[in-house]
Amino acid sequence: MTNFDSTNDLDVLFNANFPEDLVKNHRIATRFVREDIDASIGDLGLFSHGKHFPVHLIDITSKGVLIQSEKKLKVDQTLSLTLKFKTGKAFVIKAKVVRIAANTTNHYGVKFDRYNNELGDYLLDTQTKLVFK
Repeated sequence: MTNFDSTNDLDVLFNANFPEDLVKNHRIATRFVREDIDASIGDLGLFSHGKHFPVHLIDITSKGVLIQSEKKLKVDQTLSLTLKFKTGKAFVIKAKVVRIAANTTNHYGVKFDRYNNELGDYLLDTQTKLVFK
């Protein structure tokens, strides 16, 4: 068994690219469906001026989110994602749009720039309804 005792080790594992024939299911993290989290996005560009736009959170893991956005996004677009829980706890996470969901024009897969242990733990600690995807 491998012992990962530093954040850098987790980042290497998180960003690893495994051969397609080795990976049967790309979803290796539990997806939570949550209604107690408000989400918004903002561009990280030079001229963004800190503007954030509300988005609908469809599901969430400790590695990323699926969102619905009226604002058009592009694959590989880097952004700031703010997740605010009803408890008042908030997470601001640098992330990147990695895909546009099939058969939609406004559902986006967004991957966090690094694995977020604190968010993962908080998701588990605050989960009240057992709705997984």
